[in-house]
Amino acid sequence: MQTNEWQVRREVVYVPMQIPEAEQEQSVELDYVLPDYYPDFFRLLHTDAETLITGQELADGVLQYTLRVTVHVLYCGEQSDTVQAVTQQLTYTKQYSLPPETAGTAQPVFRVTAEPSYMNCRAVSHRRIDLRGAVRIRIQSAGEQQREVLSGAEGLHVQCRSEQVRYVSQVIRTQKRFVLSEDIGLAAAQPALLSVLREQTALTVSETRIVAGKLVVKGEASVTLLYAAESGIETLTAAFPFSQIVEQEGLSEDMPCAVTASLTELLLTPESENDGNIRLLHCDMQITLHCEAVCTAEAALLTDIYSTVHPLTAEAEDIPLLTEPAAIAETMQMKPVLSKPEAVLTRVYAAWARPACVRAAADADGTGGTVLTGTLRCCVLAADEGDHPMMLEQEEPFSWPLPQVPAGQLLPQVRVSSCGYTLTGSDSVTLQAELSLSGTILRQSPRRLLTDVTVDSASRLPANEDYALRLYFGQPEESLWEIAKRYHTAPEAVREENALAEDTLKTAQMLLIPNVK
Repeated sequence: MQTNEWQVRREVVYVPMQIPEAEQEQSVELDYVLPDYYPDFFRLLHTDAETLITGQELADGVLQYTLRVTVHVLYCGEQSDTVQAVTQQLTYTKQYSLPPETAGTAQPVFRVTAEPSYMNCRAVSHRRIDLRGAVRIRIQSAGEQQREVLSGAEGLHVQCRSEQVRYVSQVIRTQKRFVLSEDIGLAAAQPALLSVLREQTALTVSETRIVAGKLVVKGEASVTLLYAAESGIETLTAAFPFSQIVEQEGLSEDMPCAVTASLTELLLTPESENDGNIRLLHCDMQITLHCEAVCTAEAALLTDIYSTVHPLTAEAEDIPLLTEPAAIAETMQMKPVLSKPEAVLTRVYAAWARPACVRAAADADGTGGTVLTGTLRCCVLAADEGDHPMMLEQEEPFSWPLPQVPAGQLLPQVRVSSCGYTLTGSDSVTLQAELSLSGTILRQSPRRLLTDVTVDSASRLPANEDYALRLYFGQPEESLWEIAKRYHTAPEAVREENALAEDTLKTAQMLLIPNVK
C-alpha cells in the first residue's frame, strides 16, 4: 500500500560538454645576420620551425598561453658541402577569450597545439637572411557538466521503471611539471659534433598506478638528434627513463587513471673536451604530466514513471552518460614516394615526417565511428652523386577511418611512431611512416533518463468504468509496463494476476488487467 507522502530521489551524473574549437594565427618574422664564425649563405636546403606551448593559464574566462617557435634554417656555404644550421627561438604570449559554452563546465580541459602554416626564407645578402612565416594555433576544449537525473520516487501511487547503470560520478584532473636532466654522449666510433641540425623527442608513459592515495607514473623520454660532423651528417639517439609521484586529493586505488606526457621545454648544451671536440650534450627536458582519474558509481536510474491515480508530467532526455575510460591503440601505415627528377640520389642521411592539419569527423556511414583527415609532411635529407646535400619535401594527404573510435571525442594527438626509408630509384625515396593514435578516452553510453517529474496531487485521472478485472489480448514482444501504464494499473499486479515470469510477452495471449489504486 503506497503512502501519499511524495518523495523524489536524485543522482548527480557527469555528461560530456562539447565546446567548439578555435584557431588563431601568429606571424613569424626574423631578420638575421650570420655570426662571424658562420660561412657565407650560398645554397638554401630547408626551412622549418618547431612549435611548443610552454605554458598556459586560465583566469577570469581568458586563457593565456605562451608559444615558442624554434626556427631552423639549413644551408650550405659556397666552399663546402657541410650543412650549416641557423637556429633561433621566438616567444609569443597570446590570449583566447572562452566562449559562453564553457560556463558551468567542471574542470574544463584546454589543449593548445601549434604547427607551422608556412615558412619562407630568402638571402638578403651573403651574411643576412630574411624569414617570413606563420604558425597556426588550435585550441580544443572539452569537459564535463553535472546533471541531475531521477533515481527513485515514492508516494502518490506512482509506478517507476528503472535501469541499473554504471556511470562516472567524479573526474579528478591534475598536472605535474618536472625537469629531466641527462647527458647524451657520442659513442667512440661516432665523429665529433659540429652543430645540431634537428632534434626530435618522443615521450611514452609505460606504467600508472595509485599507491596510498598517490599516483606513480613511469615512462621514457627518447631524444633523436641529427647533427653535422666533418665526415658528413650523423644520427644520435638516446632514451632516458623517468619516474614521478603525483599528489592529488581524492585518489583511491580502485580508480581508473590515464596519464599523458607532453614536452614544454628542450635545452641542449654542448660540452667541449680538452681538444675542443664536442662529444657530449647536456639535455634538459621540461615535461608536463596530464593526469585524469575517474570515480565510477552504480545506481538504478529512472527511465519511466506514471501514477495510477493522479495526472503526472515527466521530463526525459537522452543523456550521454560517461562511463569507464577506454584505451585507444590504432596505427596506420603510409608509404609516400618522394622524388627529385633532376638529381641522381646516392644516399639518404635521414628521413622524418610530421602530421599536420589533422581533423576528426563522424564517419559518413552513420555507424558512430570517426574519420581522421590530414596531411603528412615528409622530409628526406639526401645526397647526390657529387655528395652535395639536398632536401626532398612533400605533403601527402591521408584519410584514416576509425570505426571503433566514437565520434565527438577529444582524441589523443596523432603522432608518427616510426619513419623508415628505402632508396627505390636513382631519383626517388619511399618512406615507411607509421601513424599512431594512442591514449585513453571516456566512453559514452547514451540513455533515455528522467530528469524531472511533477504530480498533480489535487487532481485525479478520469475514472474508468467500475470493474475489478479487464480483459486484454496482448501481442508478442509487448511490454507489461506499457500495458499497465495504458490502463493505470501496476505492472506487478498484471504479472501476478496472469502468473507471468517475464516482463515481455513471448506469444499472443489473453490477459487479466486488475484495477489497482
